[in-house]
Amino acid sequence: MSPLTDLSWTRTGDGGLRLHRERIGARGSLRVLRAGICGTDLQIQRGVRPDGASVLGHEGLAEHCAPDGPVRGVFNPVDSADQDRILGHSYDGVFRRRYPEAPGDLVRRSLVPARPDLVADLTVLAEPLGAVLYGWDLLGARGPADTVGVWGSGTTAVLAALVGEIRGVSTILVHPRRERLEYLRRREVLATTRLTGGAPGGGVTAAFVCLPREAAGEAFAQAALAVEEDAPIDLFGGFGTGTRHELTGDLDLNSVRRSNVCGVPRSGGARPVTLPSGKRIRLTGHRGTSPGHLLRAQDLLAAYPERFGRVLSHVLSLEAAGPALRSMAADRPGRRLTGEHLKVLIDPTMPAGTTRAPDLLTTVADIPHHC
Repeated sequence: MSPLTDLSWTRTGDGGLRLHRERIGARGSLRVLRAGICGTDLQIQRGVRPDGASVLGHEGLAEHCAPDGPVRGVFNPVDSADQDRILGHSYDGVFRRRYPEAPGDLVRRSLVPARPDLVADLTVLAEPLGAVLYGWDLLGARGPADTVGVWGSGTTAVLAALVGEIRGVSTILVHPRRERLEYLRRREVLATTRLTGGAPGGGVTAAFVCLPREAAGEAFAQAALAVEEDAPIDLFGGFGTGTRHELTGDLDLNSVRRSNVCGVPRSGGARPVTLPSGKRIRLTGHRGTSPGHLLRAQDLLAAYPERFGRVLSHVLSLEAAGPALRSMAADRPGRRLTGEHLKVLIDPTMPAGTTRAPDLLTTVADIPHHC
């Protein structure tokens, strides 16, 4: 086979991105079919996370040309044997047309089979939804919650609330910016969740904190005060190594997340904490997902394509993705190229420089094979 062009968005030393072209072998590569832009990608891009990958991206769908025929799968980015080895964080990710594969490469080996009947655009939600399902598992370890508070308004926060709605749980989504809450109302992505700009008061029996590092501390304080005695709080994100909070003293909040890795609880799953007020809460969280979570996520996406389709807000070609990613990371909401957004996804199979609306008809099986 003749060499192929690998086109990728590569981070530069000055905080920018450049479109990089190189020739790679036709054999031993993954063809990236869809890729999702995650909030952690934006944090790395704006320099609030220390991750060293030159090419970002860890969510989506790829095709591997196996000896027995093409195989399609969704990415499972965290190495279960080394939680510091993460696709698109510690090593180069999938914002590219083809992923150059080495023999026995972890990326290919970690692919979880994609459902052929799943809407192709929804595959970018498999990993974040799998992570949300993991969080729901941890929150429900001692029994189902009556009312779940979700602090945040990005993709994972909305998915956490949406799963609660599907399960018939009362959910409250908390975010301080009025324009953001109005955007979610207009999209009608959530049907029964109460959207509020302030602390929800009492009655919250479990909580998610789904915010970037700059805002997670304040959200955690609100959640800790809002939940009832002995309630669990899932530290979904926003807490780097060594992060501490005045309500929890010397406890490294990231160590709580690191105790549950890719579906395996390593130290009991939750950490009991007594707040200065004397109230007891339980903290939990996790890193990565298991193949089982990703399979469950795909089943849920396939069962509710219209509901989850509302989470998809923009679809960009690979060439159009770099300027949008820079703007999403650095600009204020009113000045972003995308405007308000939820899940922005990249379709590397689209013509250069184009955009389109989310497609809820084309399935994984409908994408032409290139093996």
